[in-house]
Amino acid sequence: MEVRMGSARGSPRAFIFTFFVLFLAFHPALCRPNHGAILKRDTGSSNQERDIGPVAMPEQRDVVAESPIPGLEVSLTQVKETSTPAVTVTVTNKNNFAVTLLTYDSPVDRAALKLGIVLITPEGASGPLALPRIQFRRIWPPGPEQLVTLAPGSETTSEIQFGDGILKSGQAKVVMKGKWKAVWKMVKEDIGRASLDDPDGNADAFQGDFLSDELEIVV
Repeated sequence: MEVRMGSARGSPRAFIFTFFVLFLAFHPALCRPNHGAILKRDTGSSNQERDIGPVAMPEQRDVVAESPIPGLEVSLTQVKETSTPAVTVTVTNKNNFAVTLLTYDSPVDRAALKLGIVLITPEGASGPLALPRIQFRRIWPPGPEQLVTLAPGSETTSEIQFGDGILKSGQAKVVMKGKWKAVWKMVKEDIGRASLDDPDGNADAFQGDFLSDELEIVV
């Protein structure tokens, strides 16, 4: 018995199958996993996961008060009228606001030479002279007489006398170097009791280094 297989070339079912295969071939996105799923935004992810830089999420920073110390200029000049070598120390307020200085251990401390903040280097010496130092017992808290208020652009001065035997004839370089114990950005009448009692632990008082210009004196 002879059985003939009919051709499927013109069959509607074959046509639909061919169309479906071609559709999938030209639309590969339909074959991707999760196609048709609703994607949810993860609002709880970190900034790094969402690729958000620091500009989009600025950090809060503590505002630090500007120190008045860089605006205090310390300069030295030689006093030529005296019989013994002497230097005038000038502190000028270059800030655009008033400041108050605690004179203890400052450039205008009258005991500056004995405190070791005056460095004297004779001509030809390898380093400053080893001058004797004295430790003072200060009145604390400091009174109004130990405070100096400087308006913007104003100055205060003090004089350092070099006794006999400190310097011989010739030349020497003098510089002042030390630390401000306390500087306030206000007039002395506005300084609170707590800040006077403990300048180191009070935000109203500033501490920092001072360094004068170098003066060459002739003896």
